[in-house]
Amino acid sequence: MEVNDMKNQSSKQQRILIIDDSHKNIELIGNILSERGFLISIADNGKLGYQVAKKTIPDLVLLDIMLPDFN
Repeated sequence: MEVNDMKNQSSKQQRILIIDDSHKNIELIGNILSERGFLISIADNGKLGYQVAKKTIPDLVLLDIMLPDFN
């Protein structure tokens, strides 16, 4: 990777998708990450998270491993 490619990549805001059935967790993690400049997408269940990820491909997914509808 060339230096110019690294600059372009680091200046792009990274999108993080948070999938969790606990609204408190989503709020806490979302606030921390958005204050640090990340773009945040959220879903409170696995099916919705899958749809969001297909529509807007995230750079990172933070996923609750025990979801009632989608593990």
